[in-house]
Amino acid sequence: MISNSTEVLVCGSGLAGHCAALRAAECGAEVLFVEKTDSCGGSSVQAGGGFAFAGTDLQAARGIADGADQLRRDLTEAGGGKGDSALIETYVTNQLETYEWLRANGVEFSLGTSSTPGAVSRVHGTRQGAAVASLHDRLRRNNRIRYVTRTAVRRLITDEGAIVGASLNFDGVATDVAIRKGVVLATGGFSRNARLLETYAPELSAAFRLGGTGNTGDGLLMASRVGAGQTDMGYITATFGVAASRYPAPEQGPDEDAVLLFAIYRGAIMLNRKGIRFTDESMNYKSLSAQCAAQPDGIAFQIFDAKVMAQSTSSSSINDYEGALKRGLIRSAPDLDQLGRMMELPDGALRHTVLKYNRDLLDCGFDRDFGRRAPAYGSATPLLGVDTPPFYAFPCANAVTATYCGLTVNSRMEVLDVFDEKIQGLFAAGEILGGFHGRSYLSGSALAKAAISGRIAGRSAAGH
Repeated sequence: MISNSTEVLVCGSGLAGHCAALRAAECGAEVLFVEKTDSCGGSSVQAGGGFAFAGTDLQAARGIADGADQLRRDLTEAGGGKGDSALIETYVTNQLETYEWLRANGVEFSLGTSSTPGAVSRVHGTRQGAAVASLHDRLRRNNRIRYVTRTAVRRLITDEGAIVGASLNFDGVATDVAIRKGVVLATGGFSRNARLLETYAPELSAAFRLGGTGNTGDGLLMASRVGAGQTDMGYITATFGVAASRYPAPEQGPDEDAVLLFAIYRGAIMLNRKGIRFTDESMNYKSLSAQCAAQPDGIAFQIFDAKVMAQSTSSSSINDYEGALKRGLIRSAPDLDQLGRMMELPDGALRHTVLKYNRDLLDCGFDRDFGRRAPAYGSATPLLGVDTPPFYAFPCANAVTATYCGLTVNSRMEVLDVFDEKIQGLFAAGEILGGFHGRSYLSGSALAKAAISGRIAGRSAAGH
């Protein structure tokens, strides 16, 4: 059974929750760490594994000049100027310390290349799910932390506006726990809650719903009940590139473990069901989602050749083309006409579109239809034609993988009420935060934000 009191309660065991629990324990607090599903990780173990850090040793070793000013600028621009400047500054100020803290806790990084605006290589990659696994190993050996699964937090208990406890459902048994210092909500977003999506983003009702299976908005609802403010709710967008695994069946929904693939950022082109290109494929995948939604049935195909397949890597879920091919999510054919028939495209349309694209690259070095000049925006890699068999097609669509909006917080990750006043004893970290990203987000900033905000929330909840 769960003890009837603790100093700090951390709700949700994704990356943000792990960082919060470990940091609170480091600050001397007794921590009860709860997860409502059977296993830890949430959306964090589904993500590609990239963290946006600037000024690291890995960048210095490759001669990459990067720092706080560039990072601040890129975060602000990626959010369309709508991100909270105080939260962006908190990220920038704490990101290097968080990078080193993660490494000290067993997380191993390698330096990759961002495929979203900004040419600086600052996406520090990990194997998918490896960061949570490393932190979970450390957490299990910390005697200040008790971790329990199948434990849902149902309500926050208040006394004169301050959080003093929580009502839990521990493996089917109702339990009230007194909280002596603070509660950290790290429960993720609400990509799996149809009612909340219909409320805040009805235009995405046709999108696939992915993200952690426990991302049903519990933390948002509990905090709202005690007066928490909300922000950025109007900026929820879908993500382009999730496998339409049952295509061409009428219902093209993804499997529960459906993957995102971005062959477009290695040189693939995108076609709709008419076999026609419809956009510059180097755009940010959030922007591409709006373009995909406007196509027949909301379906698109990433078309590529052997040159792109050769760049497949099993260490990055978004670039594991060989793995997707083995699962049947990617189809292959020795020639374009046969591939087009497999995708049920109009006769000859795929071949005509690809040859036109290849001809443009040969004639003038770029795509004349949409102005594409590189595989990914900001990349210095030249575009290459789709001309080396075998050829591949990845049928895909949009998905709500994360919501990246939610509770109003300050730089100490204290939750603010609707009048921007602190709710005593309530903190938040990770995807449940609003205010930081604004209209969109810089690649790698979501996982890094989870780690940064988790550490700050854990420290604040412990009373430091």
